[in-house]
Amino acid sequence: MSLPVDDDLHPADAPQEPPTERRLLRSEVARLKPMAELGRMAATVTHEIRNPLAGISANAELLRESLNDPADIQLVDTILGEVSRLGNLVTDLLYYCRERPAESKPFDLAAVARTSCELSRPDADKHGVSLSFCGLGIAQGDAELSRQALLNVVRNAVQACGRGGAVRVEVAAASIVVRDTGKGVPPELRASLFEPFVTGRTRGLGLGATVAKRCQVRQGGDLALTDTGPGGSVFTLSWPAVSG
Repeated sequence: MSLPVDDDLHPADAPQEPPTERRLLRSEVARLKPMAELGRMAATVTHEIRNPLAGISANAELLRESLNDPADIQLVDTILGEVSRLGNLVTDLLYYCRERPAESKPFDLAAVARTSCELSRPDADKHGVSLSFCGLGIAQGDAELSRQALLNVVRNAVQACGRGGAVRVEVAAASIVVRDTGKGVPPELRASLFEPFVTGRTRGLGLGATVAKRCQVRQGGDLALTDTGPGGSVFTLSWPAVSG
């Protein structure tokens, strides 16, 4: 007696091994999944850290106002400086991990430059660095991402200068040029300057330039080191021009 034939088990219909490309794609997805989860976790943690830092800073400011002894004031200033440094680090991590869709609409580059310089001025004054901006211009992009990108570039420029140095922010149509009078970017760092965790300083994660570059690219713009040497460096931020 012959047995019935199960069409589902016919050799022609048996499961076939996935093509090599498909296997590689699945392997890459499996490899990247933990990294994506780590990014989401880092974004959540940075949000949770920002509020306590703001509370510490506010209370330290109040404490400073009640002090008279210069030595005590200097200690509180140290606390405020470290809180500010941690705040910048947390902000860099947040922008590095967060990938919200970028806006694309006309915005005022001069307003972005003004805000970035105002936020950077206390640090510039502390280091004895002159900070100024000039010019007018508009661009197509995301004002928030642009502000963070420029803020990071200006902050790095100030830190690159010694006392008596200068940082100048020049606004034009769809571009901003940041010039500093620092010592320039070391040759060994120039090729990897915008990669994460690359820094010429002993402190910090080296995310500032990376975040600035990422903020620009996400909105269709760019950030480039256009000149550097013993007399200083020039960074150029660019955006899509406003059509019409």
